[in-house]
Amino acid sequence: MRGFIGKILGYFGASHELHIKRNVVTYGVCVIIATILWFLNALNKEYTTEITYPVKYTDFPKGKLLVSEPPKEMTLTIKAHGFALLRYSISTSFLPIVLNVNSLIDKKDLLEYNVITSELKDRIGAQLNSDIQLSTIKPEVITFKFSRFESKKVPVIPQVDYTLKRQYMLKNDISVTPDSVEISGPASILDTLKAVYTTPIKLKDLSKDVTKTVSFEEIFGTQFDESDAKVKIEVERFTESKKTVPLVIKNLPDSLLIRLFPHSIDITFDVGLSRYEVVSDTSFSFSVDYEQIKDNPASLKIMLDKQPGHIKDLIFTPETVEYLIEKKK
Repeated sequence: MRGFIGKILGYFGASHELHIKRNVVTYGVCVIIATILWFLNALNKEYTTEITYPVKYTDFPKGKLLVSEPPKEMTLTIKAHGFALLRYSISTSFLPIVLNVNSLIDKKDLLEYNVITSELKDRIGAQLNSDIQLSTIKPEVITFKFSRFESKKVPVIPQVDYTLKRQYMLKNDISVTPDSVEISGPASILDTLKAVYTTPIKLKDLSKDVTKTVSFEEIFGTQFDESDAKVKIEVERFTESKKTVPLVIKNLPDSLLIRLFPHSIDITFDVGLSRYEVVSDTSFSFSVDYEQIKDNPASLKIMLDKQPGHIKDLIFTPETVEYLIEKKK
């Protein structure tokens, strides 16, 4: 009997506990639905708020150096519905406001110019979402202070790190167009500036001509009259060539004769196929200097005085010659 009564009481207790749990779940669902409805209603209302934006300045007047520091941020007072604010903050919160400085300045001859930001409402508003109404802008004034540039023309030096494929060499010197640029900037920079450099290029295993468009390495506080340059690298196959070249004697007194053993030397070098027929023995000049004899050497050192461009790995033998001095009759 007691067991039967216990079962009945247990049944009603479990039913009561289940009822409580259902009430809690129902209450939770109602709270969530109410929260969502409240949130949607809040987003549908119009709000006035302030947002801070980074500012990017572009296209500064040529021939002038900016010496002031304009604000890097703007605080905008805007009106918009909650939906627009939420959507806009998620999608574009990190996009800067872009201001073209050259278009803001009416009088190009001024070195100090104040821009009233309220006059930029349409320009800035156009960069915002169409659902957002721009009210005010802080700061109210942006001041640009400039100093005049001096100008100087300097050569352009290409920076090229390259390797050549086996049996290839440079056909001509690496060229750059333009080979010089007009650079404007403070005198303190231009006085010591000798050249400008292109940004480095790395090329491997060249076996054909290459032309690359590259920018210039930046020099803070200066402007170039060109935005980029073309670097040209010409290559060709080479072959080995051999020549025999007579020796020239320098500083020999008129009263003496000198005999050299040998009186000519053999040379070998690598030359591009396009110049193989052009390079002759007269393209080279080797000599010995009589002044060396003052030290009574057993032999005279041979010196290279002239060689053509665009050859490589020049070797000559011998490197010294013996000699015999005679007086003229």
